[in-house]
Amino acid sequence: MNKKTVWFPAFRKVVPADFEEWLEGLAREGWNVDKLGSFGAFRIKLKGSEPRMYRYVFDLNVYPKNEYRQTYEQFGWEYVGRMSSCFVWRKEYTDIRPESFTDRESLIQRNKRMKNAYTVIFILMLATSVALLAGGTVLFVSRQSGMAIALILAAVFFSGIDLYLHWVIQKINKNLTR
Repeated sequence: MNKKTVWFPAFRKVVPADFEEWLEGLAREGWNVDKLGSFGAFRIKLKGSEPRMYRYVFDLNVYPKNEYRQTYEQFGWEYVGRMSSCFVWRKEYTDIRPESFTDRESLIQRNKRMKNAYTVIFILMLATSVALLAGGTVLFVSRQSGMAIALILAAVFFSGIDLYLHWVIQKINKNLTR
């Protein structure tokens, strides 16, 4: 049986609709996800099979209600897995691609939840960068240049993460209605 691994898919397909379309395209090519786990953002294992028409849904739901999973399953959705607080569902179809979010507002709310989650991480990384830079500056002034350089390099690293997160937030913001 054919197998393949895709690394960092959720970091490349940051807009939920893009992630869904990517998984759907793989399914049409005969590559399907068996099960997603907590580390699915970093690595997804795909299994070769017959090409299928799947509609995938990527849903951020930090505090799902008791009936959350039952509701999807009642409407014929298959639970694929959970990556952190993001649930992934799929439904096979033949003619009309099924929708999970029945109205535009619920779709926008899903995307805003994603954007807000990234914004929180962005703020934490920014605070970390500033703290490391401040600590590095204090150490540099007090002539502890070895440790100062290490802290400043760490600040640069976290600033790089912040630039990426800023890009992600902007990309999601431009795609709120998808």
